Amino acid sequence: MKKIRNKNWKRRDVILLLERLELCISAGVTISSALEAALQGISKGHSGSLRQVYAMVQSGGSLSRALSQFTGMSATSVSLIQHGQKSGLLAKALGDARILLERQDELLKRCISALVYPLTIALFAGIITIGLMRGIMPQIIPLLKSLNVPLPFLTRLVMAVSEGLLSYGLVFVIGVLLIVFGAYWAYKKYQHFRYLYQRLLKAIPIIGRIIQDYSLAVFLRSAGTLVESGMSVILAYKNAVLVLPFLPLRNILEKGVIDITGGGSLSRVFSDKTIPGYITPIVSAGEASGTLGLCLIRAADILGRDIDHGLKRSTALLEPLMMAAMGCIVAAIAISIMLPIYDISRVLKH
Repeated sequence: MKKIRNKNWKRRDVILLLERLELCISAGVTISSALEAALQGISKGHSGSLRQVYAMVQSGGSLSRALSQFTGMSATSVSLIQHGQKSGLLAKALGDARILLERQDELLKRCISALVYPLTIALFAGIITIGLMRGIMPQIIPLLKSLNVPLPFLTRLVMAVSEGLLSYGLVFVIGVLLIVFGAYWAYKKYQHFRYLYQRLLKAIPIIGRIIQDYSLAVFLRSAGTLVESGMSVILAYKNAVLVLPFLPLRNILEKGVIDITGGGSLSRVFSDKTIPGYITPIVSAGEASGTLGLCLIRAADILGRDIDHGLKRSTALLEPLMMAAMGCIVAAIAISIMLPIYDISRVLKH
């Protein structure tokens, strides 16, 4: 049988698969039968990769390894399922993995939803500006040039931009697309470039803070869920660090691996100045009370709420600023047209 490696499973698809497997395993069904049941309602695009999972399990392979290989499931979810198989608590592990992905998905959707309106305003502002520059200004520029009077700086600037868009608009678009695709290719291929790009994002006020806090919330929930499943703190910490896509935060947390392995306190890892100060006492309380997993998940919940509040404050601030910026652009174009006409009328009066 030809191997199909379908890595295009969306998070929602993985959640649905985990839910079906959890229900079947909880009912006492074997793993092979659970996979057969899951195949009945799977989409055609994913059936091939799920059949490979079934074939691998039938031949004696591990469910966690098969899911990782053919569905592109995250390392944290794979670790949970692997630990669940070893401990005999596979149904619980599948449920924990599903809940973990659901919480991450909810947080990501809230972040995206909060940014939709500002991005829409920015898009319309760009369309209006380009429309004025390419549609209206070219019709007015000949009139302004025929006035034979010194043109104000603002008028000359707007005319230069308009003529540039008309003459080199296609070159500009192609150049931007090449830069975007080139940067995307380098981002995917080179970790050093990815790190520099993420460091740049981190330096942006508000946005950088939200991105880092989101990544930290993902880490805390992943580590907490792994600890709650019965995994050792050291192994849970290492697995949670590995799945972090935000490299600046990963570098900070990777430094703590040596401390924890040497018997150090987990709470000390979060003493970095870029990490919210309330995380350390929550983790410290969890270590002291023996409820570290729950406290890590609780810290992730609190951080998620902080992200929500930060997004609401940011969008409340950005919306009027972007509207004002759009108004200023339109006003600048209108004023650049009116100034020469006003100068001529003033000369004629004299």
